[in-house]
Amino acid sequence: MSIKSNIIQFPDKIKKIQEEKKKKYNHIRDSVENLLKNYSNFYEDEWAVVLAAGRFASMRLQQIEGSESSIEFFRKCIETQEGKEINL
Repeated sequence: MSIKSNIIQFPDKIKKIQEEKKKKYNHIRDSVENLLKNYSNFYEDEWAVVLAAGRFASMRLQQIEGSESSIEFFRKCIETQEGKEINL
């Protein structure tokens, strides 16, 4: 009889929680991007929707995370767009 046969593997709850959180964040991101795209099409004014969304995002993120973290977040978003040419 092997000693290893008596070991009970417990589920990795931290990993499961992280995966669920990532899935939730991706769903929210995709839903909001789709909503903004629909507003752009409906009003035929992508510029106005982009400015409104950016203003909301930057001001709220600054209140929640502070200026430095907010600027770094937007910097990373811009770098991602420049590097991968993502079309939303």
